[in-house]
Amino acid sequence: MQNECNAVIVGGDSDGPPSSELSRWSRWRAGVAELFPSAEPVRAARGWVVAGYFAAFAAAVPYLLLIPGGRSRLNHVWAEDGSRFLLDAYTLPWASALVTPYGGYLHSVPRLAAELVSQLPLSWAAAGLAISAAVLRAGLALLVFAASGGFLRSLPVRLALAALVVLAPVGNAEALNNLANFHWFALYGAFWMLLWRPASRWASGLATVVVFVATTTSPLAFLLAPLALARFALPGWRQRMITLGFCLGAGAQLIAVLLATRVPYSSVPVDMKGAALAGLMRVPLVAFTSSEDTARIYRLLDYWPAVVAMVFVLCLAGVALRWGGPPRRALVVVAIGYSVLFISLALMQNWQPALYMTRTGIVDAQRYSVAPCLFLLTAVAVSLDRVPRARWARLGVVAARVAVAAVLLTGIVRQLPMSAGRLGGVPWDQTASTADRDCAQGNPAATIRQEPAGWDFQLPCDTLG
Repeated sequence: MQNECNAVIVGGDSDGPPSSELSRWSRWRAGVAELFPSAEPVRAARGWVVAGYFAAFAAAVPYLLLIPGGRSRLNHVWAEDGSRFLLDAYTLPWASALVTPYGGYLHSVPRLAAELVSQLPLSWAAAGLAISAAVLRAGLALLVFAASGGFLRSLPVRLALAALVVLAPVGNAEALNNLANFHWFALYGAFWMLLWRPASRWASGLATVVVFVATTTSPLAFLLAPLALARFALPGWRQRMITLGFCLGAGAQLIAVLLATRVPYSSVPVDMKGAALAGLMRVPLVAFTSSEDTARIYRLLDYWPAVVAMVFVLCLAGVALRWGGPPRRALVVVAIGYSVLFISLALMQNWQPALYMTRTGIVDAQRYSVAPCLFLLTAVAVSLDRVPRARWARLGVVAARVAVAAVLLTGIVRQLPMSAGRLGGVPWDQTASTADRDCAQGNPAATIRQEPAGWDFQLPCDTLG
């Protein structure tokens, strides 16, 4: 890799910088490029690889749609999915809706999906929105699997990390099959696209598109700029094309953020201690269990289980820092850093009394935990990827693999019968029938009822065709 980078840089003319400066710059570029390892060549036949991706996708989408919470989303619409994105898709030209900020920033992915759903009959809208969100999330899991090949050599660990994008309980409550909250997954996907070194033009193009739409969906993607800029150290225009996609998307998002206005959720001053304790419960513990189980654990044992979970993750990170090699060491540090950064920003920017840990109910605002938990689980996966040669360390990593797998599987299984993610308000087919009847009676607009309470909206009848 170093020779490849040197070949790009060495060979300047006599009027350029001194050779010592070129050598220093060359070494620096080679060192940065080393932090973006290429995946090992796939030894399986191309047909089997493609079949494996299709099989994983075919399993992931039905899982998200058929678990108890997912089934309820097929006939219910939640919050902004209907009253903002679907409404705008019906009432605004598609180009205008695409560049219209909401909440102070752009939402390109939800708006594009809502535009497609608006072409369907109104009675199909709930299912269309839920299926769109499930398809996007399953596709993102496949991209994480492809992009992580340079960092994770153990196929089971790599499969597990990609599968957690779909299976992790933290993503199957408030954010389940919901386009408005897809930006938390998109943020994680952009992270992996910026770490990926695609081996083909089409894969580079796909990564570029994913990075662009992710940055035009979440303003938090601005914080991934160091990764995007570091990619300039990689040789070849295909690698820099991904950085270009980030820059174009970030530029469009920045313009929207500067020109739009954002109404804060709450004017309550941030309680730093309360936010720190809330973040402690919402990431280290929720990542391995679920929001509902975390609430039960807190009622019984206070904050101590979250402290134990955090110490456990840090101990695993120590294994990676000791035996992981430069790329994996850097990834563990960056992943934990982003986990802390994103949960801190989410809680402080949206702080309100409901974010305190309480002895009753579930952990509120579960959507804030999605990206931070996925980043934390990335650090765990990297730490469990390589088995050290030392006998005591090897036994410890194997035991940690078994323990992490057992805890995560328990959390996934326990989450299924719980109430998290289930919607139980007015069914969408009833809402659509009422709207058709109101419009047939000559009313100028129909009242569209959705969840939660207070998010109903008026849909002009002439937009329904």
